[in-house]
This record gives sequence, structure tokens and C-alpha cells, in this order.
Amino acid sequence: MEKGAEFQAHVSSSLDSLHNYALLLARPPEDYEDLLQESLIRGFRGFESFDQALPFKAWMFAIIRNTYIDRHRRRKARPLEEPLEGQQPSVSLDNPLYSIPLAPEDILLRQEAIEHVREAIRRLPVLMREVVELRDIEGLSYRVIATIVGRPVGTVMSRLYRGRNLLRTYLVEPRRQDGPATWIPS
Repeated sequence: MEKGAEFQAHVSSSLDSLHNYALLLARPPEDYEDLLQESLIRGFRGFESFDQALPFKAWMFAIIRNTYIDRHRRRKARPLEEPLEGQQPSVSLDNPLYSIPLAPEDILLRQEAIEHVREAIRRLPVLMREVVELRDIEGLSYRVIATIVGRPVGTVMSRLYRGRNLLRTYLVEPRRQDGPATWIPS
């Protein structure tokens, strides 16, 4: 298979995940398309170095993260530890992984629950949010995440633990703006 066609096949099979990861990292959020495009160009140029024994998605996540870090250093914007705000949720009923219940009320309740969880994830500090997203949304192993973020597995596990605990508090604490408690329908 030709290099370009093989790369395109890999990208096509994991484009949604790559898109979501770029959206997770991009600051400001409107820059995610540029981040993804630059990362895909870097990935294509370095595709000969891709080890076929490793997951392509994890390899591209590392490229996206490194591209983000390079862009961040060039801009000298906010530090990586700073929480990001204003990111729009990307929940879509068109997603084939989204199971649609028959009753419209169930659809509405599920959408509201997903919105609350996405909002809570967006409130996490960047480094915790990244690990939670890679583990709980993308389903990557601790070792793969450690490779992507360039940290030991123990650090990944610690950030995941702290991120999940903070996420849990965001989901059950009273909302500061509205007054009522945040509630996730079951």
C-alpha cells in the first residue's frame, strides 16, 4: 500500500478521536482545526517512523500533544496548569456510538447528563482533563497515556485519580451560578 493511502486509511479510522483530542487541547478552542491540521501534516511527514506494532491513534495523540506544546511555547500564552474555560461541548446525536432511546424524554435526559459531564470535564485543570479524556473517553491504557504525555505511569495514575475525584465533586456540588445541585439522571 502506498504511504499516502496507508496514512489516510489510519486517519480515517480514528479521525473523530483525533478531532476530539485536538479540541481538548486547543487554546483558544477555535484553534483546534489548525492544531489538528498541523499535527496531521507532521504525522504524514514522519509516517515512515511509525511503528506498525503500536496503535496509530496513540502515535497521533503524541504528535498532537507535541504540536500543541510547540505552539504554546511559541505563543507564550497561559501555563499548562491553568484550567480552560469556554470550550463548547461536542455532543451529537449523529455519533454512531451514541445509543438513542426511543422516548424523547429519555433522549433529553441523556443529552442533559452528557452536557453536565462534558461541562465538568472542561472545568478540570488541563493536565488532569487530558488524562481523564485519554483514559475514560478514548479508553487508552496507562502505559500508552504515559507515552503520550511523557510522564511515568504512576504520574498518569495519580492525575487520573485526582481528576476523577475532582470531576466527581463538580458533578455533585451545588452549582454556583444556578443554586440547585448538579444532578445526573440515571
